[in-house]
Amino acid sequence: MKNTRALIEGAILISIFAIISLLVVYLPLLGAILLFALPLPIILYTIRHGLKPGVWMGLASLPVSFIVSSFAGLTGAFTAVCTGIAMGYYFKKKQPVYAVASGALAYVLCGVVFFVVSIVFLNMNVVDNTMSQLRESLSMADAMSKQLGYGDQFGKQMKLMENQLSTLQYLFPAALVLIGVVFAFISYAMARPLLRRFYPDLPKMKPFRELKLPQSVVILYFIVTILGFLHLEKGHMLYSVSLNGGFILSLLICIQGLAFIFFYCHEMEMPKAVPVLAIVLGVLFPFILSVYLLLGIIDIGFNIRNKVTRN
Repeated sequence: MKNTRALIEGAILISIFAIISLLVVYLPLLGAILLFALPLPIILYTIRHGLKPGVWMGLASLPVSFIVSSFAGLTGAFTAVCTGIAMGYYFKKKQPVYAVASGALAYVLCGVVFFVVSIVFLNMNVVDNTMSQLRESLSMADAMSKQLGYGDQFGKQMKLMENQLSTLQYLFPAALVLIGVVFAFISYAMARPLLRRFYPDLPKMKPFRELKLPQSVVILYFIVTILGFLHLEKGHMLYSVSLNGGFILSLLICIQGLAFIFFYCHEMEMPKAVPVLAIVLGVLFPFILSVYLLLGIIDIGFNIRNKVTRN
């Protein structure tokens, strides 16, 4: 009886998975939103029946998704299956933080797999193609500026933008990690209301203000910063490590600085709009991020939260 019920639930959830895959492919605007809801059937089934049945359901979902949405939907379906299994496993263990982290890792690994497959089998490098298109756009803009008589003024800006583009292409690993984390949080935000409805005892993630990164993050940040002063050649492995590591670690420490602002505002009983304003200012005025970076380093290294709480 139990196996029959599991099979019926699996069939229903696979049907829902196939319908969402179909909508993702043929309704682009709505599909962009539903793409993050695609892992939900896999998450629910993995929570209810465990890791092994969740894997089998995921494998059964792929051919069904291929039938209804062809190759166009298979990429998103494969990513959703991997993400759903990973997040569902840790949701079942009531560890939402690990669920988000495993979901982010699944998104990143799937992105790496698709990138390698596109190069090896399709002879298509997404990064190189994107950079080529951007450089062509800059060349067209440069030609137009010369025709209009603004070549000298625009030439310096063009050189600066070309240097930035040459650096930007080496940030692909960091961008992939960042996208994976953002996608995992969006999937978690969409799954959370449904999961709370079926599993009221599912624990919440800790408030953002309680975020506390280990001190090793600051140590790694200083090591990567020192590497940046060595004037490494572009294309060198250490150059890529320094650039991507510095970007990711700087972002993490800035987030820690924002978490401290949220903590301080909560302890001082300030209006909720104050920490939200801090986020808006960081987006509008990037130079303010250096302040958040400094706050994050101090918060991680010197544990100033105890002093704020004590005062």
